[in-house]
Amino acid sequence: MQKRVLICGAGSIGIYLGLMLHTHNNYVELFGKRKLKEIKDHIKINNKQFKIPKKIFNLTKNNYYDFIFITAKLYNLEDILKIINKHNIKYKHLISIQNGLVDNSKYHSIIGNKKLLIISVFEGFRLNKNELTMTSTKLGWKTEYSKEGLEIAKLLSDSGITCHADKNFDILRAEKTINNCCLNALSAINKTTFDKLFSNPKTREIIDLLFDECYNILKRDFDLEDYKILKKRMYKTWSKMKHYSSTCQDVLSGRKTEIEFLNGYIIKLGKKYNLPVKENEKIIKEFKKIK
Repeated sequence: MQKRVLICGAGSIGIYLGLMLHTHNNYVELFGKRKLKEIKDHIKINNKQFKIPKKIFNLTKNNYYDFIFITAKLYNLEDILKIINKHNIKYKHLISIQNGLVDNSKYHSIIGNKKLLIISVFEGFRLNKNELTMTSTKLGWKTEYSKEGLEIAKLLSDSGITCHADKNFDILRAEKTINNCCLNALSAINKTTFDKLFSNPKTREIIDLLFDECYNILKRDFDLEDYKILKKRMYKTWSKMKHYSSTCQDVLSGRKTEIEFLNGYIIKLGKKYNLPVKENEKIIKEFKKIK
């Protein structure tokens, strides 16, 4: 059965999501700004051509959607939720794609008793003009294990996106936060891909130090897998990937980054527990030099 889908903040992930849903016979609207305006009627994903779904730059009041996906940067999430409210948009499921751990309780004042569902994406995306490169991983996309999460996972899986509702979703989000804090800013500072970060002894040492610090902090709140298992998985998943981090892509295109939601989050949490945060503070200091 065809679903009505709105995708807000249609950057590289949003466009990919919209194309896959549209190609599998769902009604899709892409709601975006600058990047969406630059996209033509067709786009290539890994050299395969797709037709772009309907592009909109303003919302129509009182519309209804089965699924609203917010794929914008985290610093825009609050504004988009307010726009949805302002236009009295009705929906069954409201989903935010988030690059790590976020305190979403602050959005309750906007969405009321509606549930904000979360998806974490363990894949790489890069949009260059009308060509989108997607680098897949075994983890794919993850969401919470609930009735709503299972519905979301089915919609995406039926549209060719590897997505699972996982009972250990929060732990996986913590793992993704560790990976992002180790790699994203470092990729931007060095303007290079993940595989080159791991192959360079100097940057590999920084990755290891960041991993140790982040793991030590997050294990206070999350039942993380064994240190060696997580570290081995990070190396196995990302060390061969020829992918520039989203933070690096943001810096190169002059956009605001999510660094405060990543390493900044770890620093706040570490200070809360009086744990060492010097490696994360150091990486943010280096990152600010390139801004």
